[in-house]
Amino acid sequence: MVALFEARALFGSPSTPGGVVPHPARPLVTLPIMVSLTAVADLTDPAEAHRVHTNAQELTGDWHSYSNRISNSGPHGPHHGTPPTQSLGNALFTLGIHQGLVTFSARLPDYKILAVFTDRIKGTANYLQYSFHDSRGALQVKRIP
Repeated sequence: MVALFEARALFGSPSTPGGVVPHPARPLVTLPIMVSLTAVADLTDPAEAHRVHTNAQELTGDWHSYSNRISNSGPHGPHHGTPPTQSLGNALFTLGIHQGLVTFSARLPDYKILAVFTDRIKGTANYLQYSFHDSRGALQVKRIP
């Protein structure tokens, strides 16, 4: 459900009566994914969030409008440019030790999401795996790496 909200295939709120509405023109398929990672930053853990100087408000705030917003202080103002969440994700990726991060969903802040740095998945203990039936009905299993 959270993935469908993040992809904007569902709208509304699951906590209000009649609150979940599907997008009329965006049918999506969900696949169960098995994930095995050994180095994930959990930004929902207060100690880890404090270590990287972030909080739930920053993680779930308005990051989408940063590139569209015109700032009175120019392109380097505090409300324009690269959103803080993107800068944080880039910094964690650049460190080279994390394979992903757990954070709060921006669409459903009471839920968590996992963002995976697929370029960092190496070794036999780390993988993403999903399965589906192809157009002939045959089961296909895909694994990264």
